[in-house]
Amino acid sequence: MYPNAPIVLVAIEIRHPADGPLGRSHRMQLSTSVRDVLPVPDEATTVTVELLAASDRQPAQRQMVTSVPRWTARDRRTALTVRPDGLVIETSRYRGYEQIRDLLELALRARAAVSAPAGVERIGLRYIDEIRVPSDRTDGRPSWQEWVDPSLLGPVHVADGIGLTPAGGEGISVFSGTGDKALVLRYGVQDGYAVQSTPQLRRPLPPPGPLFKLDIDSFWQSANEVPEFTVDFVLECADELHAPVSDLFESLISDRLREEVLRNG
Repeated sequence: MYPNAPIVLVAIEIRHPADGPLGRSHRMQLSTSVRDVLPVPDEATTVTVELLAASDRQPAQRQMVTSVPRWTARDRRTALTVRPDGLVIETSRYRGYEQIRDLLELALRARAAVSAPAGVERIGLRYIDEIRVPSDRTDGRPSWQEWVDPSLLGPVHVADGIGLTPAGGEGISVFSGTGDKALVLRYGVQDGYAVQSTPQLRRPLPPPGPLFKLDIDSFWQSANEVPEFTVDFVLECADELHAPVSDLFESLISDRLREEVLRNG
């Protein structure tokens, strides 16, 4: 919607009952299916911690490190990771929901073709925004009440009474919906970056400084039965999860932010 949209990361995760690791032939088949969009094969490392019973009744831990296949765009800004219990699409180059939906459909059809999972347990759609604005204060910190909804700022009014200056803070709100759907909003003032650039997933980094983070996680999670893994079911659910995200974002920002930063910044 905006030429200067503050989105720095969008991710879609599909979880399903754990299956065995993909064999070499299945990996090659997936590579062929996604080659036009994600031509660079790679691997991601996952660490699993298992609690073990010990003879002295003190719990012990065992770490298991495994590698899972991953495919990325040539600019390393979009990636697909396929785990035994799910798949994840991440991008730091978000060009609209339709584009990432098309990639999701491609990944789902490719995954189902090599070995269809037994069902679907969770579908999540996550947006992370870093809102950066100019400041006319001597300390360089923006007056955030002019840029975002005051309800996101917490009890900053008590600062004067205790002789301190608000330097940061984070809050969380949870919203439930119908059909096992929910949305979690994490928000707050921080410095630096909410999302770092890594060799596995790169992003352009502006100069570090104060930012306001909006982290929206819209998800469906089965409370009872495990639905069949079908492309149409996942896409329909993803569309429903995406529907409230834009409205929520718009309700949390000010007209000044829209005009001075997002449209004309």
